[in-house]
Amino acid sequence: MDEANIWGNTVETAATAFARHSAEEATDLPQLTDLLDRVILAELPAAVEFVLERVQAQAAVSAEVRHLMDALPPLARVARYGDVRQTKAERVLPVIDALFERAVVGLPGACASLDDDAAASMIESVDRAQESVSLLDREDMRGDWQTVLRRLIDNDGVHGLVRGRCCRLLLEQRVLGEDELRRLAGLTLSPVVPAAQAAAWVEGVLRGSGLLLLHQDGLWSALDAWLADLQADLFVALVPMLRRAFSGFQPPERQAMGEKVKHLLRAGARVGSATGTGEAGAPPLDMQRANAVLPVLAHLLGVTCDGH
Repeated sequence: MDEANIWGNTVETAATAFARHSAEEATDLPQLTDLLDRVILAELPAAVEFVLERVQAQAAVSAEVRHLMDALPPLARVARYGDVRQTKAERVLPVIDALFERAVVGLPGACASLDDDAAASMIESVDRAQESVSLLDREDMRGDWQTVLRRLIDNDGVHGLVRGRCCRLLLEQRVLGEDELRRLAGLTLSPVVPAAQAAAWVEGVLRGSGLLLLHQDGLWSALDAWLADLQADLFVALVPMLRRAFSGFQPPERQAMGEKVKHLLRAGARVGSATGTGEAGAPPLDMQRANAVLPVLAHLLGVTCDGH
């Protein structure tokens, strides 16, 4: 208690003084915007004004794209909900607009030549920006955001995890249709793409609820064909990444995915039996090899498989 007394004699004055001190000590923009969100919830008007001034000053000089995106969600909450003292959104919206515009412009360049760890960090920041766009629900922001996500999807120089995550976000927003997802899956999972990058793309697409993916037959067919064509040693090396990609799904979702795989295999078997070939011009379907893939997919999904 004695240590807290150095900040003031009442709870409000002490909390306000400590918040001002924290704002002065903050070294990056996300720390400041998170602090702003907390002092508004705590109903500390004097601290709100001071922290908001610090946010505006730091926003003017911040250049790190991830920091710009990470700073957006607390500001979006302030703009959307305000507080009981009616903190005006007009004070925050210009800051949001400036940060968002610079993030959108800088994101393609920031996503170039990322290693695996940097790509994982980047998609966390992309998710935070997506959260902010969804919360503010402004048509202009949504359009600009979807445009830059589309640019990232089409850029082969962007890490597969980031491109896959962008695909998933556009799929959730109904901007990306099943036919387009099938086309992208076919391109990304083709033999000319390094297997590790293809697996990273799969992981990015699969992040989130599994229910949306159950109706994407093109994605499942492309994934099945890609797995069947992998060399044994490469497949073994990729199993941990693939298993991690499916680990976030709930057991009922994984069970439904296992049923989806079995359904697609049975459909392929019927086509092969009826015509002796798969798609037009394709060689006859190797059912022994196809059946060998099924238990592996079931293992990745964490479900049981009877082989049919």
